[in-house]
Amino acid sequence: MAGLLLGPSQARARAAPGLDWFGPTLLPTYRIISYYGNPLSATMGVLGQGTPQEMLQRLAAQEQAFRQVAPGRPVIGALELVAVVAQRSPGPNGYYSAQMPYSLIQSELDLARSHHLLLILDVQIGHATVQTEVKYLEPFLRQPDVELALDPEFAMLPGDIPGIEFGSMPTPPINWALQYLQSLTVRYHLPQKILILHQFIESMVPDWQQIEEQPNVVLVRDLDGFGGWPLKSSEYERFIHQEEIPYVIPIQQPFGVHGLLNGFYAKRLQSHFVVAGGIKLFYTQDHPLATPSMVLGLDPPPLVIIYQ
Repeated sequence: MAGLLLGPSQARARAAPGLDWFGPTLLPTYRIISYYGNPLSATMGVLGQGTPQEMLQRLAAQEQAFRQVAPGRPVIGALELVAVVAQRSPGPNGYYSAQMPYSLIQSELDLARSHHLLLILDVQIGHATVQTEVKYLEPFLRQPDVELALDPEFAMLPGDIPGIEFGSMPTPPINWALQYLQSLTVRYHLPQKILILHQFIESMVPDWQQIEEQPNVVLVRDLDGFGGWPLKSSEYERFIHQEEIPYVIPIQQPFGVHGLLNGFYAKRLQSHFVVAGGIKLFYTQDHPLATPSMVLGLDPPPLVIIYQ
């Protein structure tokens, strides 16, 4: 994706007071169906393929397919924009990543709002820091309909190059991002925030047990990567069931010792241990591409499904 480095404009996200049309919580109320990519690149995902109207029509059809399989859970669509893009060259700042200009991010937010979609801002830090890149996005993250995603695959060790080596992200910057989103909900009186963490091998997030809960932020563990469905489905279920994370969400009804509640896997110890499951599907690389029925047959059914 070299050549995407663009200077940020002076635009700022326009305030949208009260724009919480989805209600105070997203998860586990809704199932989110998201299209991933960047409008400047068709190779990064469906967000950049075809005209915006064609992409939105395709997304709407994908949402409807999930509604038909599971009519009991409302579906909400989303656009996941790679707002900080890893690069194979260092660029002027030496970070091997490019911040998308505010004008482009605002354009995607306007597009999402015009169709009652969420906007998810994906961050590939390269050699920058999570703190630097997430703070760059604060004018948008303080909006009630904008969520955050981190991509440890592109968090590089010294000397490594994005796209050549796999990166990794220890939990301190993840915990910082969770705390930061929580602080935004308090400061700006926002509804629940979501942090999506993309991962497809254990080394990308080596110390899962150190993740710290925040009361108004839900962490979605997204199984990324493409491949055959038997491997992908088994990896998803292993991630969700074998590597629970201490996490707190407002729960009205009591838990048992173990159980499924609204698509979360839960284990009760000193507090609620829950993970919101997510999975990414690839239209061209997955063979075969899982159908909505196959996806919702997972244990537990994912609450976030991302198409690239």
